[in-house]
Amino acid sequence: MAEKVADLSGEEREKRIAELKAKMQASAKKAKAGAEESGVETVRAEAAKAETAKIVATAVETPTAAVVEKTAASAVAVESSAPGKSATNGAASNGAAAAAEIAQATTVVAPEPVFVEDSPEVKARKEMNRREFLTYAWGGVLGLVTLQSAVGLFQFMMPRFKAGEFGGVFYMGPETALPPIGASPEAVTAGKFWLVNTEDQGPIALYMVCTHLGCLYKWEQANNRFECPCHGSKFTREGFFIEGPAPRSLDQFVVTIENGEVAVNTGRRINGAPAAESPARVIPA
Repeated sequence: MAEKVADLSGEEREKRIAELKAKMQASAKKAKAGAEESGVETVRAEAAKAETAKIVATAVETPTAAVVEKTAASAVAVESSAPGKSATNGAASNGAAAAAEIAQATTVVAPEPVFVEDSPEVKARKEMNRREFLTYAWGGVLGLVTLQSAVGLFQFMMPRFKAGEFGGVFYMGPETALPPIGASPEAVTAGKFWLVNTEDQGPIALYMVCTHLGCLYKWEQANNRFECPCHGSKFTREGFFIEGPAPRSLDQFVVTIENGEVAVNTGRRINGAPAAESPARVIPA
């Protein structure tokens, strides 16, 4: 170039130098403009990256399929808006790739619930409650079974007496068929009782066994009273204690009127009153 410029004449040389200076200035301006444009592109790229990071952070905080999908689309749009870049240039941008990775990581499965193991105290309390429940349940079942067994055994062992035998009911006929008031007691040997028709109480049935030691007392018509041949206990016609070692008056069976008929239940006995309460008791002088 130096040799060519040196071969030129003076005017041509000056013209050539002027052209070279113009080209150099144009090149310098172009380079300056290129530098400024590069700076703007850099700023735009940084802004696009910041927007992409913001969108990605939003997707991470709200990991739902709809938000992630929107985030991926927004990231692609932001990347595409940067100068010199296109979303359809055959390669995914860094922002779109990051959003796609987040989508895959956040939409695969929902977070599993955290299992918190009970403390030893809570376990012991639960176990104790379970044991108490089982204990009460078994106790109730055993109690019910025992009660049913006891009732069944009682019903099985309870004697069932027929009418007309001792322990059962004796039907003595209507009241009009009873001995008159003041008449001697009537002995009912099968039922082991004396049937007496009294003025105050009506018909009564006196158990034939003495209340002292279980001897069989007798009716003494001459003395108008019951006397025990074993130890000398004496009782009135109505069964009240008079004297002797007997501790109480004579025992009686329950007498009822059923359908106009006198019924004596020899399975239900009433103990006589204490000897000290007898109105016929003889007080020693």
